[in-house]
Amino acid sequence: MLDRSVKGRSQTVPITLRIQPISNNPMRYTWQTTYGTGANKLVRDYELVVKDRSAGHFVIDEKDGTLIDSWWVGDKLYSQFRVQDRLISTVCERQSNRLHYELITYEPLSSPQAEGSQQKVPFESYQLRVVQSAELSPVSE
Repeated sequence: MLDRSVKGRSQTVPITLRIQPISNNPMRYTWQTTYGTGANKLVRDYELVVKDRSAGHFVIDEKDGTLIDSWWVGDKLYSQFRVQDRLISTVCERQSNRLHYELITYEPLSSPQAEGSQQKVPFESYQLRVVQSAELSPVSE
């Protein structure tokens, strides 16, 4: 995974994603993400739950009470959510036998209205903070 910030910092982190059906239930899957290797690795265990297959609605259950709604459109799984003042958007895209993953983090900018503005709809603008992207390929275990 390539982790880049708008301040020019970047780092590469090994990442592994394992998605497996939970027993014989076609409505629930493990979604295990491992960042790094060795003693410093971080393992995150989630579940991917089918809410409405016909609508492409899934939920990523972080197993701590956090449920992230996600939407499958075409060959992409989209989600967008807010954590405190951070807006986070993710896209997972299937490209033949590979999975492209991108997570983008924004934070709000103070957006004063122009003098004499007739704006009637609330408006917020966000500054890009971090872009994480990864290309994942299947591996045999």
